[in-house]
Amino acid sequence: MRRALSLSVAGIVSLIVAQAAAGQALTFRGTTPMGPTFDGLRGATTRPVPGVSRPPALATPDTSWVPDRYVQVPGVDGLVLVPGHRERALSDHEVYTPPLVGRTPDGGVINFPAGVRPPVGERQGP
Repeated sequence: MRRALSLSVAGIVSLIVAQAAAGQALTFRGTTPMGPTFDGLRGATTRPVPGVSRPPALATPDTSWVPDRYVQVPGVDGLVLVPGHRERALSDHEVYTPPLVGRTPDGGVINFPAGVRPPVGERQGP
């Protein structure tokens, strides 16, 4: 058994020596025999991330920000909180208001539909 093992080891060594003599020696990149595999993996995971285009600006010259405010609404006891939002100017005395959800003092919800209204400084409601 020992003789068979030594013959197989001798066979492997002679094969490696024959390849080295023929100029086909194993070459490694990196520090391990798996160097080429790790180099490919490193190249795939460290390449630059493609750029993305800049998102469109939310504010345009014809829009204005209206901060959170409290307004009186008929049929509701107390003031209703209207959340901050952007309004688009249609003319000097008209703006387009998006749909809004107001909160009553008791936690209820009031829906205000989108529409054309006077500017915030000229109106009483949302």
